[in-house]
Amino acid sequence: AHAQLASLGPTSRLPLQAPPGVATPGAVYDAYRATAQTVSPDGRTLQYETELTAGQARSPAAASAMPEVRAAVAGVGRQLGAEATGVNGYAAVANDVGSISGRDLMHIVPIVLLVLAVLLAVVLRSLIAPLYLVASVGLSYLASLGFCVLVFELWRGESGINFVLPFFMFIFILALGQDYNILVMTRIREEAHHTNLRTAVSRAVEATGTTVTSAGLILAGTFGVLTAAGDTQVQEIGLGLAAGILLDTFFVRTLLVPSVVVLLGRWNWWPSALYRTGAVGPSSARREAAGAAALRPTPGVAPWTDAGAEPLPATGADRAGG
Repeated sequence: AHAQLASLGPTSRLPLQAPPGVATPGAVYDAYRATAQTVSPDGRTLQYETELTAGQARSPAAASAMPEVRAAVAGVGRQLGAEATGVNGYAAVANDVGSISGRDLMHIVPIVLLVLAVLLAVVLRSLIAPLYLVASVGLSYLASLGFCVLVFELWRGESGINFVLPFFMFIFILALGQDYNILVMTRIREEAHHTNLRTAVSRAVEATGTTVTSAGLILAGTFGVLTAAGDTQVQEIGLGLAAGILLDTFFVRTLLVPSVVVLLGRWNWWPSALYRTGAVGPSSARREAAGAAALRPTPGVAPWTDAGAEPLPATGADRAGG
């Protein structure tokens, strides 16, 4: 029967009904014709579809299972003497893209951090400040990424987070965090030329606080809306970015960075001229000293106040004129 059916030509071109003269049952003919869906016309390629038990095709668990699936298919292919084997589908593509994205992230992270550190060093004229500023952004990134893992894996029971989330969050949070860094640190440096460092930090945080807080709340609210979406991957992106922005706005830029600046003192500006002259320049120091001396009371003389002031005693000229 098989030889007779094979003589009819490629299975992909067989008619729905068995041609006249084919003495095979209809079920056998239909089964042979159905092989066109799995066997190529030249008979050299076999393709079949299967359902993964690891999870849905679009789930991170399915993508993570691809290495094992490919190893199993390759083992069967070797037993059958196949020239090559492969696995296709959404999960396979997601696994490939995730692997490439992970490798690229490992190469991109040090390059981006190095470039940002150089730019911060040029802007702030310091080799110390860029170190903890870049580290602060990395802290925001890792903390927000860990928060996503906590929510989606441990709390909601998801099999993992989307493969694009680490890469996407790194680029966005790093860019936003360095914008805030430059805004706050340049203001601190400007104020440090005219007053002591603690006062400079206080003034800079007060001056930039409204701008940083408003921008952070608006951006966090914008991305937070994505958490109401029905797709889990979109929810992960929305929650991760919103958490990273809020953490950077209310903790890193408001508390962590100003605290480190105060603790390091003039070492923040090494090796610039501001490091050598201190937080207050010589001319500013003289002005402040002169102002303090002008306000210092003279020993033995009570300070003048309007309240309770008494008239001076009249002199001889005043009495004569009176």
